[in-house]
Amino acid sequence: MSKITNFFRRFRDDEGGSMVIESLFVLPALLFAYFGTYVYFDGFRSSSQLSKAAYTIADQLGRETGYITPNYLDSLYSLNELLTASPYETSLRVSVIDYDYENNDYRVRWSRRRGDYTKLTATSLETIKAQLPLIPRNEVVIVVENMMYYEAPYGNWLPSQTFSEMAAVRPRFNSSQVCWNSQENGDTSTQTC
Repeated sequence: MSKITNFFRRFRDDEGGSMVIESLFVLPALLFAYFGTYVYFDGFRSSSQLSKAAYTIADQLGRETGYITPNYLDSLYSLNELLTASPYETSLRVSVIDYDYENNDYRVRWSRRRGDYTKLTATSLETIKAQLPLIPRNEVVIVVENMMYYEAPYGNWLPSQTFSEMAAVRPRFNSSQVCWNSQENGDTSTQTC
């Protein structure tokens, strides 16, 4: 009996290998925390890149003095995809909006899109009206909206979702500078301001 008791006493007091056992208990929690942190960081990074892309494109349009043409809009769409660095397709909508003080309502002067967005209309303007800034009389606001699909790496840590951003800026020089022209070499007869 004493041999068995001595064996269990030695076994109980032996601390060799306890580090391996402890690490086996702690390792899953560390891996879970590491991958969880990475996935949440990636989600915030993607959302931040989308926001920066919207403001970059809005600022570029705010400085533009020439016509916005289909080729120009295609290049802005390519820039949006480059800045967001998304493996999924992105969408872009550029609109010019003013405020009608007689009717106390926002108006869409023109709107064009690339990707899944539709053109901004008076009806769809209602969905973003609360986000629009106050517009002084005889001024316009350039509204750039972009969106992208996001799927988290490493499985289902975050649900798949669509991120969207909106940036509204005033033109730098004058309100009639931001005009859409459907012709690449168009003139005032083909412009929409």
